[in-house]
Amino acid sequence: MLPGEKVTIHGFEIADGMVYVGNFLTAAPDGGWNTDTPAPCLIRPSLKVASGAPQTNLDLGYWPSYTDITPNQRLAYLHWLASGKSDTSYPMGYPFLYFYGLERRLIADSPSIDEEVLLVAEVERLRELFGHNGSFVNYSTELLNFIAMKHAVTDIPTVEAWKPDLAALGNHMSPLLQVKLGLHALRGMPLDVDLAIASILSLPPHLTGLWPRIATTRARPEFIELMRHRFNQKFPHGFRLRDKKESRLDLSYRSASQYLHSSIKFEGIDRLPDPAQLTWTKMIKLCEGAREDLSAFAKVVGKERERADSMAAALMLPAELGERETVRSFRAWLDDLPQPLADVPLEELGPRCFGSGKAASGLRQARDMSAMLARVGYGMEPDPTYGGTKPGENIILFRIGDAQGQLTPVGADFRTAALIMTAIGPAAKALTLGQKLVDALTTRLQLTPHETKRLTARLRLLPERLPTLGRLKTIVESVEPEQRTTIVSLTASVAVTIGETDQGMMVALERLYEAFGLGRRELYTVLHQGAAATTSCASEPIVVEDDKSRRGGHRIPAPPSKVKSQDGIVIDMGKVGVILRETKKVDAILAPIYEDEASKISISVAVASTLEQKTKFVGLGPEQARLLEDLVNQPEWTRSGFEAKARELGLMPNGALEVINEWAYDTFDEELIEDGDPLIINMALLADAPGASS
Repeated sequence: MLPGEKVTIHGFEIADGMVYVGNFLTAAPDGGWNTDTPAPCLIRPSLKVASGAPQTNLDLGYWPSYTDITPNQRLAYLHWLASGKSDTSYPMGYPFLYFYGLERRLIADSPSIDEEVLLVAEVERLRELFGHNGSFVNYSTELLNFIAMKHAVTDIPTVEAWKPDLAALGNHMSPLLQVKLGLHALRGMPLDVDLAIASILSLPPHLTGLWPRIATTRARPEFIELMRHRFNQKFPHGFRLRDKKESRLDLSYRSASQYLHSSIKFEGIDRLPDPAQLTWTKMIKLCEGAREDLSAFAKVVGKERERADSMAAALMLPAELGERETVRSFRAWLDDLPQPLADVPLEELGPRCFGSGKAASGLRQARDMSAMLARVGYGMEPDPTYGGTKPGENIILFRIGDAQGQLTPVGADFRTAALIMTAIGPAAKALTLGQKLVDALTTRLQLTPHETKRLTARLRLLPERLPTLGRLKTIVESVEPEQRTTIVSLTASVAVTIGETDQGMMVALERLYEAFGLGRRELYTVLHQGAAATTSCASEPIVVEDDKSRRGGHRIPAPPSKVKSQDGIVIDMGKVGVILRETKKVDAILAPIYEDEASKISISVAVASTLEQKTKFVGLGPEQARLLEDLVNQPEWTRSGFEAKARELGLMPNGALEVINEWAYDTFDEELIEDGDPLIINMALLADAPGASS
């Protein structure tokens, strides 16, 4: 039945035709042993059809045939045809059985051009309805490609004038592209940029090794733009695809139904090479480089390219693609901020980096913001990339010089300075000596301008309270044992150098010494050693007359020479003595309290030891707590290692990770484990965990 013709079968009216109806139609139009077999697509009115309501859930199985299906299945099939051939709730066997008839008409018969157009449009309509089924998509694609190929080989001038649409490329090489590439190789003609890119994206991945990646799916427009740029540089005269005499393009058709076979013969051409069998090595390498350089951009843009125009994505583009307007606007906004340090709310910086409505408070987002800022010559604090904490409400921004495009590294001396700033910075700020502390550390440790700015920013963000002993212990764990005495001595030296040393500074120094496992006596020894190198000017003898102006009488001893210590420290031990006396008074007042507590220790120590495991990570479930106890033994875990640990305890890895981070947010208002491969443990948080020992 031609398109648009009506036919009624067992009471069902099929209004738009495009089906075979009759008593017999061979399944093998080209002959062969299946000549006597009825075509699967043929609707035979003589066969029995059930009555009543159709059962729409009856599966037809593989390669169905109208002759072989049951009367109930025939009833359902006729109902599906009469209802518009569009019901997607039926099993896939029904649209396939209908497709067999369209396929036979297009391949085995010789429909007119007008009818062929209508049949191809019907196949396209079915693809839209049943595109969720991979098998149907593959078979229908093969059919449409074969029809296009039949026209291509009979109209070579059209093939030569045809240009590929790079934005609409599929996963397979189209017949037109195959023929055009074959003709270019046969004639020794170089490929232009569009033809070369279309080819490399359409070749079978198992031949090229170029399996689909997000850089060629999510970032297709940028990939094509970058490939154009690099292709024109690498192949200014085009890419020459060399022919191989043993290569031959096979244009046989693999039908959806069992018995239909066909192939295409070229007129006037004995052999056309198969592009997939030719050498593409240089193009493959060019493609691999472009994909690699676009991977970071593709990760940012998202599956639906919803962030393709964001500043975060624009900063990840290779330099060859030029600077986007979003980057220029971001740079202009940064340049208008106060200098040298600008205090910016996170709720303002986050949307500028990631777009409106996107979270920017996690550790991963903080590292991403740091990388974005570095691309335009700026730094930020706090910055987890440089050992800082997760950002709070405000972020400090500053210029990092002319070096742009990558993160500026910091040295071990900066990490030492950062540790000292964390330990005694709050006490220095309380004495309005913060900038002097930065200057002293810069001089002593020879910090770079970038490191000095970063340290100054950290000073501004320091809380008023000193860090807890537990947090300090966690921080100093990374310090090598042989360096510990040097660092604490330097800290004491710097603390006295910058000016007045009050009780707050003494507490900060004592706490740092204890965190390093050193006692107060060793701190006081360092302070006394500094004092021994100099004497307070208030205690020096008054010079009445020097020995050069003496005319007679008794010689007055000269004042002691001001011999400075190696570090150039001048310590007022009178003030230190006052602080120590005050500390002793406080100790005397608190002594009875400590004695009462000491009397209780013998009773509670046994109980405490048995409850230690139960009270660690208070608020976390027992299984998750046991998992966390294993995880904190090292700062990083591979994804597979973490999952193995979780499963040992009978936990689902993703669920356990979510529970632990939720507990961390409730406890610290911060993520404890950064997901990824590897997973990163924020060890600094655990010192303040409820139940954790100091």
